[in-house]
Order: sequence, then structure tokens, then C-alpha cells
Amino acid sequence: MKKLSNYLDNKKVILAILLIVSILTLLICSKDSPLYPYNDWVDGNAFFTMGKGMFNGKVPYKDLFEQKGPLLYLIYGIGYLISHDTFLGVYLLEVISYTIFGYFLFKIARTYLNQFYALLTSVLTLAIISGSISFVQGGSAEEFCLPFVASSVYFFIKIINENDFGKKYLLINGAIAGCVSLIKFNLLGLWFIWMALYFFKLISLKEIKKAFISCVYFLVGMFIPIFISILYFVINGALRDYYDVYITFNLTAYSTTIDLKTRILNMFSAIFQQMKYNRTIYILLCLGFVNCLTTKILKNIWINIFILLSFIFLMIGVYIGGLPFIYYFLCFEAYIIFGFIFVFSIVQNFLNSQTLAICILCGGMIFSVHYSLKSPNRGYMNIPQSAYAQYVFKDIIDKSKNKTLLNYDNLDGGFYTTCNIVPNVKYFMRQNVGYDRYPQIIDGQREAIKNKEIEFVVIREYKDTIGYRKNIPYLNDNYKEIKKFKQLYEGMDFTYYLYCLK
Repeated sequence: MKKLSNYLDNKKVILAILLIVSILTLLICSKDSPLYPYNDWVDGNAFFTMGKGMFNGKVPYKDLFEQKGPLLYLIYGIGYLISHDTFLGVYLLEVISYTIFGYFLFKIARTYLNQFYALLTSVLTLAIISGSISFVQGGSAEEFCLPFVASSVYFFIKIINENDFGKKYLLINGAIAGCVSLIKFNLLGLWFIWMALYFFKLISLKEIKKAFISCVYFLVGMFIPIFISILYFVINGALRDYYDVYITFNLTAYSTTIDLKTRILNMFSAIFQQMKYNRTIYILLCLGFVNCLTTKILKNIWINIFILLSFIFLMIGVYIGGLPFIYYFLCFEAYIIFGFIFVFSIVQNFLNSQTLAICILCGGMIFSVHYSLKSPNRGYMNIPQSAYAQYVFKDIIDKSKNKTLLNYDNLDGGFYTTCNIVPNVKYFMRQNVGYDRYPQIIDGQREAIKNKEIEFVVIREYKDTIGYRKNIPYLNDNYKEIKKFKQLYEGMDFTYYLYCLK
């Protein structure tokens, strides 16, 4: 066992193994991977369109309307630079992100387990998360936040265990919090607790002055990435747009109009329902909570409190708005690492045989492959591109000299991606909000149709909206239907219509 642990006592070996695991699991589980013909998830396509716009002179919120954070668009923009009309670049960035996530999972586990079991724990966690239903099609905002979650959890554990309250940890974790705020700010509950417990730990040590100064350092670190984003929007004359869309719109348009009591009940209902979607994750989370209710393994009450409270405050930030989308749960799945630590801390005390360890490793790898193959995305792997309206319409649109397009009254269907089109209208897609809450979106799209600002318009109809295209203002006056295509999307039958300017 010592020989095996000694071999694994090499950072490059660990990173290489985690990189291979990330490549393989994401090849199977992410629809961004080259094994899939296309990722038709609306969110991923919206992020890709925004990132593409950034690298083609468009300013988020001012020129193109979407409500996620600018750092997420930058990530997708880099993916666009690698591949203009596929998600290959995004897949490569997913692999890098997932490898970093796995490495910090390993560092957390290594605090309590030997090298072998810490590596096995991180590998299993990567496989289970990527194969879960909350992983959705791949490339979610939550997925790109996973390395930030794991690194800050690790740093807190390290600080408490080593009693090292150096300024560098405050600046680093403040910067991490700042980055998360630029992807999806409702995830910041974890970092609120991170700094709060850091502060109270210093108070308990009677380091009163240091406790207050530490808050300043954390905020300085947090402000650095935020300042860079503010500077970008100031230079581009879009600071007001940044605030109005990313802050105001998210805090108002996406929140349900229910009372606080109902919000709290819905919050707990949502988290428990989403935990139960996957029995393995549910069991591991429960074991992790059991682990936190005793100091036999984690050994420090401050760490136990941090794990429990960070989960709770993350839950408040994510679910208090009242909308329980399945991918919201992805960041919570990082906490299954503590369930694995609970299990393998017991196992390593009884199994010291290298032969048994190798058998366990092989079993773990087989389980990882098996779990990845359970990904709900696998059924889309062998679908030909000819089965997608995005490619059928692309063949038509590519023949035009004026490749301008409007994805009317629907989330980003991916037509901008396959056709490599930068939208020339601000409201290039609809958001998940009703017309009464934000009429500017549909009004802006109708105005573009009225003024003939685009060459092509894509309409999507399904069971409850059949025939509604016939009543869209100005559409049938200015455009003619040139292609109709039926397609299955997320278990529903949709019909796509392509209109061309008369």
C-alpha cells in the first residue's frame, strides 16, 4: 500500500489522472464533446452567442440582452475563438475546469485520507456529478463555478487546520468570490459564510483588530475582478446597462411573487426533491451531513459548522427566488466529497493490503465508467446532424449574402451557433419571463420584424402554440415561410419554421 501511495505522491501524476478522467467523463456526459453531433441546450447556446458577440464588437447587456454574468460570456467567448460554430472549444474549457475541480476535491480528501483513497474519492465524485441529471447537457454556469466552490472549501479547511490566517488566503478567496459574482451572483452565500466564520474564528482567538482588517482584505480581493468588469463596461459606455440587466433584472424579473413563508417552504421542498432525483447523491450527501455532526473524522467543529452553513446559505441564495431548475443543484453535489470521506476513512483503517487497494481502484474505475454511461445525454450521441433544424436551416441560410437572423419569441435555439451569426438586434432571444414583466424583449423583436432589420426569422411551435406564427405582427406581411422542420427537444415535439424576407 505504501508503494502505491508513494507512486501517487506526485502532483503531476495526480493531475494527469484527473485530466484523463475529466476528458473521458465529459466525452460521455457533456453534449459539448465531439462525440455528440450538437448541443441544442438553449442556455449553452445563449452563452455562446453572447461570448461570440463580445469578440465581435458587441457589448453584453447594451448590444445583446441576456442575464448571466460577463465572466461566463468571456469563457464561452474563448470557446468561440477555438471553434466558431461548434462547442469543441467550450468542451476543452470544461475539461480544464473539471480537472481543476477534481484537483481541489483531491486536496480536500487528502486532508483526511491517504493518497490512494483521496484520489479514488475525487475520481468517483467527478464521475457521479457529470453523470447526474443536474449536469444537464453540459456547460452550465454552475458547472464552471465548481472549481471555485471546491477551492474555497479546501482553503477554509486548510486555514482552520493549520491555524494560518495569512492575508494571501483572504485575497485569493475574495478574488474567487468576485469571479463567482461575475458568473452567477446568487451562489455567493457560500462565500458569505466563508468570511463570516473566518471573522468569528479570529474573534474567538481575541484577534479583534485582525478580524476586522481581514474583512477589508477579503473585500479588496473580491473587488479586483469586479473592478475589471466595471472598467470594461465604463470604457464601452454600458455601465448602466450592466447594472440594469445583470443586477436589477435578475433580482426582479426572475423572482416569483410569493410571500416569505411560501418561499422558505418551496426552498426546502426544492432542495429535497432535487436530492432525491439521484439516490447515490442523496445517500452520499446524507453521509456527509452525518460526518459533519461528529468531529471524529473532520476533527474541528469550525470546519463542521462551515460545511453545514455554507450548504444552507448556498441553498438560500439559489432557491429563495422560487424557481427550482434542475441544474441549480449542481453546485450542491460537490458536497458528496464529505460522504466519500466518511466511507473511505473507515475503509482505509481496515484495508491496508496493496492488492485489495488495486482491486478497489479497479472497482472504482469500473463504477465511474458505469455511472458516466448512465448520463441522460447518451441517447443523443448517435443522432445525425440532419435530424437537427439548426443544421437543416444552416444549409439554407449559408447560401444568403445577408446572413442576419432573429430567433423569435424563444430561448436561443442554437441557430446563431451553427450558422456562425452574430445577432444584429439586441433582443436576439426571449428570456424565461412573461411579457407583462419585461415587454421590451418581444416589443423589440416585433420592431425588428416590422423594420425588416433581419433576413431570416426562426419560429418554434409546439402543442400549445400551434398556429400562433400566423398572428405575429408584421411577420406574414414582410416575410415568407420557406422551410418547416419537426424535431424532438427534451422529450417534446417541436416544429421549427424558417421565414425569409420577401
